[in-house]
Amino acid sequence: MKENKRPILVFGATGRQGGAVADALLKAGWPVRAIVRDISAAKSIALRQAGAELVQGSFADLDAIRAQMDSAHGVFSVLPANLSEAEEVRIGCAIADLAAESGVAHLVYSSGASSGDTPTGIARFDAKPRIEAHIRNLPVTATIIRPMIFMDMLINPAFGISEGRYTFFLRPDQSMQLIAVEDIGKFAAAIFADRIRFGGRTIKIASDTVTGRELGEIFSEVAGRPIAYSRLADDVLAGNGDLGQLAAILDNGPLADHVDLAEMRKINPEIISFRAWLATQGRQAFDTVIGDDRASRSA
Repeated sequence: MKENKRPILVFGATGRQGGAVADALLKAGWPVRAIVRDISAAKSIALRQAGAELVQGSFADLDAIRAQMDSAHGVFSVLPANLSEAEEVRIGCAIADLAAESGVAHLVYSSGASSGDTPTGIARFDAKPRIEAHIRNLPVTATIIRPMIFMDMLINPAFGISEGRYTFFLRPDQSMQLIAVEDIGKFAAAIFADRIRFGGRTIKIASDTVTGRELGEIFSEVAGRPIAYSRLADDVLAGNGDLGQLAAILDNGPLADHVDLAEMRKINPEIISFRAWLATQGRQAFDTVIGDDRASRSA
């Protein structure tokens, strides 16, 4: 049997990352197998109609997961954001262990760009490097991807955009890197297509680089009215542990370490800029947040 005819087992296939990966793999000609909680749910039905093989199960059913790995070429592992740090580490390590035990040819684990040698103090960030370390000690060919900040995370009413302003962690002239969730799928498909090239690597992935000032400019263009950009006040950052830590990670931590977008295009020639994403894939969510009735008309 040809290697590329064996399925890729995709976790989280009805979610954002897993869904993007399943879609990209199907488009690339890979058979996709997905473990879902409810095969009758609308997203599950859509996934089956797109060509994926669905298996009902959960993270708690390790025997079922093992059975689905036995005939799989690869595994894409991504975990939901609502897990505790201990749960995330336990499940992430268990999936990797099963992949190694089952003789899976290629494990791709989606970690986070905030992962590094120094703990951040934020549980959902600090679980990931512990899983990474476990994977590196296993007898399995693995690739760890670290997606940069998701573009859709910026479309959040908490940042004040409906009031004609955008207040965020960046200084106006400071830059950060973003990724479109759809691009995560395309990166993963490219990685599964070339196990020799990517096996054993840890790769940050990104689609674009923007400054705080550019965020204001892009939001203003798409909104058709001024959106003033400013950084969160120092006293606000100092008074909130999580906000202050996020700002520190952007200032001097792992998120300040940018990747070469030219190298990204060599892996995924279709990476999308934030400006293009906001005008297309992200437009409806943006219109909803700023209170533009175009969102309801296009729904």
